Amino acid sequence: MYKTIVCAIGLGSRERAEHLVRTAQALLAADGTLHVVHVVERFPSVVNQEPDGWAVSVIDEAEKKLSQLCKQLSVPALIHVRPGRAADTILAIATEVHADLIIVAAHTRDVLDRVFGSTVDDIMHHAKCCVHIDRLSEAKQ
Repeated sequence: MYKTIVCAIGLGSRERAEHLVRTAQALLAADGTLHVVHVVERFPSVVNQEPDGWAVSVIDEAEKKLSQLCKQLSVPALIHVRPGRAADTILAIATEVHADLIIVAAHTRDVLDRVFGSTVDDIMHHAKCCVHIDRLSEAKQ
């Protein structure tokens, strides 16, 4: 069982998000803390350090959706939604909260991964804690 888990959630598939939160809950110690994280990727043309109005509304909406998800699943969690590059932001939050496990969903590799690298690969190679890469079967996605 893990004391502090960071569970990275994309908002694309509710079923996948539920599965990841339930997986985190199953691996969490009774006195542990779950941190549910979503990263709002920034467009390359946006160079400001502060989120603009669009990003703020996206962040607010993501926080609401994740809070509702955890409430509906009866899973207590701290919600973190931040702008940035997904891998870097997830790793930063894991460091901040002293996570002993990061949970991320696997994805199908494509040509862009060969050019830019994947979030999962970056997390797996740079995390200072255990990483659980969840492979929810294609039939369930």
